[in-house]
Amino acid sequence: MTLLHHKKLPGHSLLSGREPPDEIGFRSDQLQIWYNNTNESWVGDGEIPHMHTTSDECFIVLKGSIEVEVEGKRSIINEREFCCFPVGVYHAVTKVFPPVETLMLRAPSVEDKVYQPAPTPNK
Repeated sequence: MTLLHHKKLPGHSLLSGREPPDEIGFRSDQLQIWYNNTNESWVGDGEIPHMHTTSDECFIVLKGSIEVEVEGKRSIINEREFCCFPVGVYHAVTKVFPPVETLMLRAPSVEDKVYQPAPTPNK
């Protein structure tokens, strides 16, 4: 095992997690880190609300801003602010206001994402 994993930040990448897609990422079962530095939104029309059954998640906004939804309530997270989603809380990134630079941290790095069921229509 290498004692130091040191790389230049890419534009958008999984920096740490269970299965990094390239040599930039650090393989870890304990910590997941996504880095975004982009002039485009990565969420399109917004994510489907989801929760994590085992892990906590944190977004750190270094530049720009994002809009998040937590159990139906939306909030703007601005530059030099962060937000955290505890295990079991439905949340989503609904908008990205580029240019934006963010870090997403989640621990432990496990496959525990559960999407919120779609509401059933009233009959």
